[in-house]
Amino acid sequence: MSRTREFNYGVNRSSPTASDALLLPLHAAMLLLRTRGLKRYAVLPLLVNLVLYVLAAMAAFYLIWRWDLSVPSWDFLWSTGALLSKVLNWVLATLKWAVGIPLILLVCYFTFTAAGMIVASPFNDMLSARVEQVVCEPTQRPSVPIGVNTRAAVLSVLDAMWIVMKQLFFMAMALPFLLIPVVGFVPLFLVTAYFTGVAVVDTSMARNYLRTRHKMPMIRLHRWRVLLLGLAVEVLFLIPFAGLLILPLGVTAGTMMYCGWDWKALLESSRQEPPTGFVAPRMRCEPASTSGVRSESSAKERPDAPGSDR
Repeated sequence: MSRTREFNYGVNRSSPTASDALLLPLHAAMLLLRTRGLKRYAVLPLLVNLVLYVLAAMAAFYLIWRWDLSVPSWDFLWSTGALLSKVLNWVLATLKWAVGIPLILLVCYFTFTAAGMIVASPFNDMLSARVEQVVCEPTQRPSVPIGVNTRAAVLSVLDAMWIVMKQLFFMAMALPFLLIPVVGFVPLFLVTAYFTGVAVVDTSMARNYLRTRHKMPMIRLHRWRVLLLGLAVEVLFLIPFAGLLILPLGVTAGTMMYCGWDWKALLESSRQEPPTGFVAPRMRCEPASTSGVRSESSAKERPDAPGSDR
């Protein structure tokens, strides 16, 4: 009987290694490339953002072209004044484009990723939900009233604002270290990486109605793995213009990490009632990307699998 490789990439091992979290974005990239229907959530935000920026750049170039930066024709010293005015108008027209084009490109460069993340935010929830369907066993989710969903959305925003406030606080604490030569950036980079890891995992936690009182015990339990995942994502973010491609990898990796955590055991040990609508995820043995069902061999190997006679 062939042994089926677990499809959790080590996210639920009792003795995880550092490479598990560091390589999780790589496994996320493999999942995105191999699973039908996932790539659209990564590509669509990029295409939408590209279209928006192309239109904005075209509008900016049109405004520069329409900007009449010229002086009237001067009439002194016979034709000397007219000649000087023509030269000055040529210089101003050249300067207008020489300054305008680099300025537009710089604005696009430094705002493309940030604006793209706003554009991608609706797609991130859909991507996370789809990844959870692929890597987890099928579950029957209870019907949640619209009032509960609305309240959960509002509370999720408040929780996210609280996380951002904590990040800003710790970033402010790390700023004085920048005065130290060579290694002064390390504390700030580690703070940013840790909260990046929290953010990519929080996409799944917030979507599944978990609140801060549910999230923080699990994050503290796996804080080193969250930090290492954030470090891997932050290093990839250093690639110019790749932010919109890296973000889906982070969301996918964060969802995979979320699905590998034992939420049922945590809630029972902390004596907390699961929130309304929450169903603890359970990693499947193989992805549902190709066949949609687990292999027969994996079903036989697991005592609790349907059809098992153990």
